[in-house]
Amino acid sequence: MTSFESRAAYEVWRQVIADEELCAAMLAGNHRELAPSRGLDELQMAVLDAFHAEPGTRWNIENLRFRSAQETSSSVGSYMPLTVKLLTRGDDDWLQELCFEYLAHHRWSNLGHLRLRECERFAAYVRDRVAKRRVPPEHLEPVLQFELAVIRLLKRTSDIPGDAWPTGQVPADDALADSCPRRSPAVELVTLDVDIRDWIATADPLRGGVKPGPVTFLIVVPSLSEVHRTVAVGEGAREVLDRCDGQHTVAALSAELEEEFELPAADVGRLVCQWLRERILGL
Repeated sequence: MTSFESRAAYEVWRQVIADEELCAAMLAGNHRELAPSRGLDELQMAVLDAFHAEPGTRWNIENLRFRSAQETSSSVGSYMPLTVKLLTRGDDDWLQELCFEYLAHHRWSNLGHLRLRECERFAAYVRDRVAKRRVPPEHLEPVLQFELAVIRLLKRTSDIPGDAWPTGQVPADDALADSCPRRSPAVELVTLDVDIRDWIATADPLRGGVKPGPVTFLIVVPSLSEVHRTVAVGEGAREVLDRCDGQHTVAALSAELEEEFELPAADVGRLVCQWLRERILGL
């Protein structure tokens, strides 16, 4: 083949992978019947003739689709373990089938190395199609909300400048009161209607139970070399976090919180120190 013909063959191959009706017709040798509806010219028909005549074409297509579904199942299993296990009850074959259907819906256009974006698209598929065709597992929606919050945070880390990451340093006592802590840019808060902290701790919704909510989870990526961490926070702790905006000193926000919410100033100071060490806050 010439380079032009090689390009043409590649484009026809992509079309065959995306168009399951055309693929089936090509394998059966009936692809010329679809030429008018697909706008295929004689060169493209000749390429399809060659694909049909090649003994390994069916295996190549099935292998590509199998491996694409396997790659997708690996991505969603890594970043959405609770969602996946709720949907499949831990059955890997079921997950492979689910990912196969998901990719078929998207005409076999997987997103490659954009794994977090793939997970977001998969979550939309679960909400818009899977949950509409069958009774969804109990608590699927709060699990999706939590795991999508983690994914949003992980995506955001790529845009955080190096000097914006907290250092984990805590000022000495005499300097702490005058410091102005700020919330790390690698922090996400998500409030759920139910308390799934047992599931989060084990990454397994088939173990542990769900408690009444609501509950707010703080998710933080301490640095680019560490995995994210999750902790449940109460109303008082959330108020502290909201007021650490880099404009208020620890002394000022401690006084405000003690007056408005009767939070002891010493407790506010201890929490700020803890969060500075854990890089939930920075200076």
